[in-house]
Amino acid sequence: MAMLCVSSCVNLKHVNTYSSESLTGVQYFETLNYSFQQSCLDKCFEEKINALEFLDQNCNCKQEKVADSITLKIYASVFGYFDGLTNLSDNDLTSYKTEALSNALSEGDFGSITIKKEHVESYTKVSQLLIHAFTDSYRKKKIKTYVKDANASLKSLISFLDFNISSNLNGKLEVKKNRLKADYFDLVKDTSLSNFEKRNTIKEYYNSILEIEQLQAKFTAYSKTLSAISAGHQKLYDDIDHVSSKAVKQELLQSASEIKSIISELKKL
Repeated sequence: MAMLCVSSCVNLKHVNTYSSESLTGVQYFETLNYSFQQSCLDKCFEEKINALEFLDQNCNCKQEKVADSITLKIYASVFGYFDGLTNLSDNDLTSYKTEALSNALSEGDFGSITIKKEHVESYTKVSQLLIHAFTDSYRKKKIKTYVKDANASLKSLISFLDFNISSNLNGKLEVKKNRLKADYFDLVKDTSLSNFEKRNTIKEYYNSILEIEQLQAKFTAYSKTLSAISAGHQKLYDDIDHVSSKAVKQELLQSASEIKSIISELKKL
C-alpha cells in the first residue's frame, strides 16, 4: 500500500504547470490564419489579376489542401499529447477526442510538404499512445511510461510542425513579398498613373508588406514556442525517474515560465 501511494501520490504540480503552458502554446497554431492552400490561392489570383483574367476563378490547389490536412493531423497529435499530460499530471482522466487521430499518415510528397517514414512512425506511435491512454484510464502513476514512450516521436512531430510553419509557410510569405515588390514597382513606374495614384499604390504596398511581416512575426514566435516546449519535454524525459526532485521542479517551472513569456509575445502580435 505504501509503494502504491508513492507512485500515485507524488506531487506533479510542476509537471502540470509545464504541460498546461505547453498546451496553451501549441494551441496558438489555430490563430496563425494562413495555410498552404491560401498561399496557393494568393499566387493564383495574383497571376490572374496581372493577366486581367476575371472570368476564370479556378485554381488548382488540391495538393496544398492535402498538405494543410496533414499539418492539421500533426498538430492534433501534439495537442492531444499535451492535453493528456496535463490531465494525467492533475490526476484527472483524459478526455481528448481521439477521432482526430484515427486516420493514418502516408509517406510521399504532398504539395509543399514531404512525409517521410520517420514522420509516419512518429505519428503512429503518439496516436497509439494517446488512444491507449484515453481508453485505459491512465492516471499519474502511469505518467513515466507516457512520457518515456512518447518523447522521441513527440519531438519529431514538433520539429515537423515547426519546419512547416517557420520555414515552409514563412518562405512562401517571403516569395509573396517579392512578388508584391515587383508588381508595385511596375505600377509606380507606369507613366499613365498620376502622382496621386502612385502615392495610393505605394501606401497599398506598404500596408500589404506590413500585414505579411506581422504574420511572419507570429510564425517566428510560434516557432520559438515549439522549441521551448520540445526542450522542456526533453528535460522531463531525462529526469522522469526523479520527477519529484527539487532540481527537476525548478527546471520544469523555468521551462513553463519561458513558454509563458513567448505566449505573451504572441498575444501582442
